[in-house]
Amino acid sequence: MDFFIIGVSHHRAPVSLREKLPPPETLEAALGTGEDRNAGWAESLVLATCNRLEVLGVSGQPETAARAAAEILARAAGLSPEELSPSLHQYYGLSAVRHIFRVSASLDSQVLGEPQILGQVKAAFRESVRRGRAGALLHKLMHRAFRTAKRVRGETSLAGGAVSVAGAAVALARNLWGRDLARARVAVLGAGPMAALAADNLRKRAAADLTIVSRTLAKAEILAAKSGAAARPWTELTAVLAQADLVIAATAAPDPVLTAENLRPLQADRPDRPLYIIDIGVPRNAAHDVKRLKNVVLRNIDDLNETVWESRLSRAEEAAAAEALVEEEVDKFGRWLARQAHQPTLAALARKAETIRRLELKKTLRQHDFSSDQREALEAMTAALVRRLLHDPLVFIKNSSPPGGGCQETQWGCAQRGCVLSIRRAFNI
Repeated sequence: MDFFIIGVSHHRAPVSLREKLPPPETLEAALGTGEDRNAGWAESLVLATCNRLEVLGVSGQPETAARAAAEILARAAGLSPEELSPSLHQYYGLSAVRHIFRVSASLDSQVLGEPQILGQVKAAFRESVRRGRAGALLHKLMHRAFRTAKRVRGETSLAGGAVSVAGAAVALARNLWGRDLARARVAVLGAGPMAALAADNLRKRAAADLTIVSRTLAKAEILAAKSGAAARPWTELTAVLAQADLVIAATAAPDPVLTAENLRPLQADRPDRPLYIIDIGVPRNAAHDVKRLKNVVLRNIDDLNETVWESRLSRAEEAAAAEALVEEEVDKFGRWLARQAHQPTLAALARKAETIRRLELKKTLRQHDFSSDQREALEAMTAALVRRLLHDPLVFIKNSSPPGGGCQETQWGCAQRGCVLSIRRAFNI
């Protein structure tokens, strides 16, 4: 059995493709229709964030399983495998282990050190457990991933002062506005986690005139109370937009809530006052045609890369330290996998030796008239002799590279595997 990961993220897929991806529960349902049994994976987990959707699985045929998962993902997104293929990333074996460790530690995020990622990874694992998709290997892997993330947070400053995607959106809004946010009228669309982070960052940036607009007024009021903002119902969106200078759109709506059609009437009332819109929704909250409106400046989540680049550069040293910790944990996990892979050989060798010991001891006891004390002494002596004889070969096997294909080790590692196979042949196990 080995690990595989296949999915889509901000590294290779633009937001125009990512917004077509299904919600995680839809993909979970598609994976549970019986196709997973045909694909041959034993355990699986679906990880979804605003910038990625991935399937992590355990399979005896990881490449075959990954292809099947990619086809299911494409169908769930309403795309052909050929359309999705250029945007897919895939990892196998220890490369998959390294990837999930890096994701959990927020080393693979659009915003380096983003603290929300670990919570999303844990939520994905809980859902896998709830659905009965997580077995022993996935449990071990994910808990090691959580431990790795904890070490990165505790032993480096990677997350110190870390910004989120929402924080980067606020920084971009400030850059576009070009003035103190205390002089801007800012509207946040939505009241979910991303909107809450945006509102919190705006509060820290001293945005004095802040309005939260949500389809659920009660949620908007709760968030507004925390942020020192005003809450408005969705029915008053047009009035809010007419007054706003900056808009951060962070709703979970499946279709655009801002279009050229509903923004165009506002243009007459603000001929010389631009409206800056930062859209961090996936799917996008603002339709593409909004960009064509006069005095409207639209940026989406992919436009944050320039904003976060300076933060990434400032964290380069901490990121290097974090990467070293990840490699250390990957190495530890690889050694654990090697021991697990050799358990059948260890058990078979011990059984073989014990069977021979008992046969020879029984033969000897039949041929001689030993007292009970002598019999006990012989039993203890032969058992100790077998343990001593097996010690070195068992230690060698435990420390050997894992058997099977997918070699990523040195030639010495391959030679070790050959020796383990030779041991199995020599002992007929």
